Amino acid sequence: MIKYRTKLTTAIATASLLLSAFAPAVYADTTIEISGNGNNSTNDVNVTNNDTTNITQNNTFNLTLNISSSAKTGKNEANNNNGGNVSIDTGNATSNVTINVSGGSNVVNIPCGCTNTTDNVTVSGNGNNSNNTSNLTNKKEKKANQTNYVGIGATVKSKAKTGKNKANGNNQAGDVNVTTGSSNSTVNATVTGPLNTVNVTPQ
Repeated sequence: MIKYRTKLTTAIATASLLLSAFAPAVYADTTIEISGNGNNSTNDVNVTNNDTTNITQNNTFNLTLNISSSAKTGKNEANNNNGGNVSIDTGNATSNVTINVSGGSNVVNIPCGCTNTTDNVTVSGNGNNSNNTSNLTNKKEKKANQTNYVGIGATVKSKAKTGKNKANGNNQAGDVNVTTGSSNSTVNATVTGPLNTVNVTPQ
């Protein structure tokens, strides 16, 4: 008589774009019994339990930025005035560009499958000259393949201009004043590429 029993706990798998979470993988409790066989009988039992988790994640991150920012002030004219004071006062010219770009993320949480299985092999009560063989193999394997492809191209132009004011040909006893504000150009660019994370946690 040959008996083979195995108790399985089924795995549950869920996946989403940013998070792949795998529940505990398959575990097998195996019982093998070779008993009560006749004389000169040959009895072979071969059992292989495979627990395999394969995860493949890919990120493709292509970014193209073409940004132009311009600020101008000035080019005012106060010409050919006759009498009194002449005054030109322009404000500031400021150009600020801020760019923040973040790529996608791959996150995998894999229970390690460290729980020990319970295996029982019994060979008993067989007849004379019987040949009884039992082979039991348990194999657990975790594989995670993650790949990122990143391509970034950026063209950023920021200009700030002030001035080019004119106060010509004025005829008066008063003062002629031309005042221009400051010219400022600031560019801040931050690009964060995709991130791959694999967490193998005990259970």
